[in-house]
Amino acid sequence: MKIHIITMEDPVYTLDFIKEIIKARKNDIVGVTIAKGNRLKIGSQRSKIVYLCSLFLIMGVSGFLRYALQTFNYKIRKKMPFVENSSLADFAARQGIPVDYTDNPNAPDYLAQIKQKAPDVIINQSQFIIKKELLSIAPLGMLNRHNALLPKNRGRLTPFWVLYKGEKETGVSIHFVDQGIDSGLIVVQKKFPVAHRESFNSLVKKNYYWAPKAMLEALDKLEAGDTNFIENPDSLATYNTVPTLGQAWEYRMRRLWDRVSGDGVAE
Repeated sequence: MKIHIITMEDPVYTLDFIKEIIKARKNDIVGVTIAKGNRLKIGSQRSKIVYLCSLFLIMGVSGFLRYALQTFNYKIRKKMPFVENSSLADFAARQGIPVDYTDNPNAPDYLAQIKQKAPDVIINQSQFIIKKELLSIAPLGMLNRHNALLPKNRGRLTPFWVLYKGEKETGVSIHFVDQGIDSGLIVVQKKFPVAHRESFNSLVKKNYYWAPKAMLEALDKLEAGDTNFIENPDSLATYNTVPTLGQAWEYRMRRLWDRVSGDGVAE
């Protein structure tokens, strides 16, 4: 089975996830595309500064600083030729996998390039909304990892919303990409409980522990021709967008109250 990966260059979360896929299926991967964009990409109607402030409140001081320092260190090391390069491009190249870049995976020149590789399945972890022509290239479809139990919690920053809404169970869904938002059939789901003292950072860590396992299981399932998929009905769906500063503040105050009352942790 020929696999192509389209991803963003996110050193904190996505990088290790993609590396696990490459290590397990490197003989099947025909290419990796690094697409423009990052986790801070939001709509033009939203302020990036306000979003960063919201993330600071959600992650807490230590979590936010770890994220910032890890991202900064990654970018610096990429520019230092005498230091071992930890970038996704360098890692893939060492496995003998061709790497390319695109400003937009829906662009005609990129579509022609991918068609030449003739992948059976595409894994998409970019920030782009994928259009119909790209979706139609791989005969087995395009897969996405989503950090929630679809059809609940479609959309952005799902671990935050799981905690904000006080849900007791969450997980990872590997689903087909279609022209909706996280609305394709679910290939594999991994469920786990939300701990009593769960923080955003610990929940994200759990998501990314299960994510590569779920994606590899989904690839095996498609390769075996198993079409026993899970429905993802719109009628049961909930959708989340980027949290407001007020929602992030409310969440942080709850965390602080849990610490003061001895009922939880703040970060």
